[in-house]
Amino acid sequence: MNINKLVEDFDKLEHEYQQLNRAQTIIGWDRRAMMPSAAVKSRSKTLGYFSGKSHYILTSPETMKILDKLTEAGDKLDKAAAARVRLFKRTADRMVKIPGEMFQKHTSLRIQSETAWERAKHANDWEGYRPYLEELVNITKETVEIWGYEGSPYNALVSFSEEGMTSEKLEELFGGIKEGVVPLVKKIAEKDNFDDSFAKASFPVDIQKKMNQELIGIIGFDLDRGRLAESEHPFCTSFGCNDVRLTTHYYEDKFLQAFFASMHEAGHGMYEQNIPEEYEFTMLGRGLTGGMHESSSRFWENMVGRSLPFWNANLEFVRGYFPQQLKDIDVMDMYRAVNKVEQSLIRMTADELTYNLHIMLRVELEKDLFEGRAKVADLSEMWNEKIFEYMGIRPENDTVGILQDVQWPAGMFGYFPSYTLGNLYNAQYSAFMKRELDFDKLVENREYDKILDWMRKNLYSYASLRTPSETMTALTGEEVNAKYLVEYLTEKFTKLYGV
Repeated sequence: MNINKLVEDFDKLEHEYQQLNRAQTIIGWDRRAMMPSAAVKSRSKTLGYFSGKSHYILTSPETMKILDKLTEAGDKLDKAAAARVRLFKRTADRMVKIPGEMFQKHTSLRIQSETAWERAKHANDWEGYRPYLEELVNITKETVEIWGYEGSPYNALVSFSEEGMTSEKLEELFGGIKEGVVPLVKKIAEKDNFDDSFAKASFPVDIQKKMNQELIGIIGFDLDRGRLAESEHPFCTSFGCNDVRLTTHYYEDKFLQAFFASMHEAGHGMYEQNIPEEYEFTMLGRGLTGGMHESSSRFWENMVGRSLPFWNANLEFVRGYFPQQLKDIDVMDMYRAVNKVEQSLIRMTADELTYNLHIMLRVELEKDLFEGRAKVADLSEMWNEKIFEYMGIRPENDTVGILQDVQWPAGMFGYFPSYTLGNLYNAQYSAFMKRELDFDKLVENREYDKILDWMRKNLYSYASLRTPSETMTALTGEEVNAKYLVEYLTEKFTKLYGV
């Protein structure tokens, strides 16, 4: 076996596959941030074509032969090469089971579905959108059966998004959060709540755009290697560490929504910008998993952005853009407003304490769908019942109910657990970070570069080299668990609300 020749052949295959993915990502960015709506049909065909080419490279007999031989080579490969082969084979082993035509159809369906969702969300037209979701769910169910799974069919989707995760493990983690958080939510509900009406005044969008552009630069997003644009649903897309695109969505009467969405997406972006350039166009050249990526975005949004030290340092910065709207607001007014605990309908703007309940709702519905207990036609009513169960309120329409999120329309089934996993991961590793760094002082002094250095050294620079389990064990000496998140939330909100 000529290892050097096999590695050389693998390098060529991997490079071509990554180039095709890069092209699809660029086209996808344009579709979501710039493309006119009338172009969706032709764009879906273009992306379907590229996805077919990617599928062929992944699943050709030549590729599978090379991957099998390199896998047999085992310890003859260096650590980075072994990780690249493992990740490529993990994807190829799934994709080789899917016929190329089916894969292209799935890609086209996702694009058409997402575009139809944007229209339906604005028009509050669940029934008009529902057939698109039904098609997506049906083809995803077919895919799951072809892939195969152990236990719940939902495991096939969860493990694809988060390597090593199962629905059984999620149940354990979610149970720990519920046990620690729900009693605290009930105690806070009995207290007088904070007044955040000042944040619902008129904040002109053009000024918000300038402020958020400066904001993400302050916390460490390199604007020479990235940009912030606008879309219906905020997202981050990377074309490599030197070209990372963020979007947010603006509301004139909800300026904090875009503020924190921008910090959230910048957290994704800083992860991508700090992946070693040597990994570009390899399977390592991306953030580890959805959950680990969300750990970064929710770390910068919440651990940093919703902290008291952050507002001690940045209230005057924000007031500089909105002097009239915030003229009578002090630091504690703002700190209470950005951490106000309340029964809410919208996941993206939910406070830290109730946020994970929104994720649990969605995960329960996904499991019901893929374990055969629910149909797409049932989802709107099931959603409304579950949000009432968790929050005690009902949506007045589907726009603020089942149509609020892009993940299902984009075919991202099994991704929602990543948000809560992100909260669990960052609560756990930041507890260890704070043993090394004077975190509050650094935040208050705006020394975000030192926090970014820690994240770069301990998380970002490893890119996809380690599994989530290996990452958490290396950072904290433990597998992910609910203890750290519950302790963080309990300490923060008992003090804030005096319960």
